[in-house]
Amino acid sequence: MEDKIIKKQDTEHNELCLSAIVTPVQKEAFINQYGKARLRMLEVPASDETAEFYNVVAVVPDRSTMSQYMKYGDINPKKAQEILVKNCVKTHLEEILADDALFMTTVTLLAELVPIRDGRVKKF
Repeated sequence: MEDKIIKKQDTEHNELCLSAIVTPVQKEAFINQYGKARLRMLEVPASDETAEFYNVVAVVPDRSTMSQYMKYGDINPKKAQEILVKNCVKTHLEEILADDALFMTTVTLLAELVPIRDGRVKKF
């Protein structure tokens, strides 16, 4: 991934994207490594004052990642959140770890990705 940030106009949302462009080669590499079904693009706001955001490539947390996350959830929430972010975020990790607001927003977005289906409980 390129280190320089490229600003581009997002015509659909009329916002500025601060993300480096994910090239077709990088996209294919992510798909080959993680599978298309597990990949998501998160729009993480860069600040409260502007409409700028980062397009962050993320992987849906798997059972192993969730197990590690839940192990520390009650004991050390900061460590639990770092486990989730470090295992799921595939682009812009340095920026997210360096900024508290980006970090907490990313944790919230990743929590929405946890694969939980609606189940039913019936009488036996």
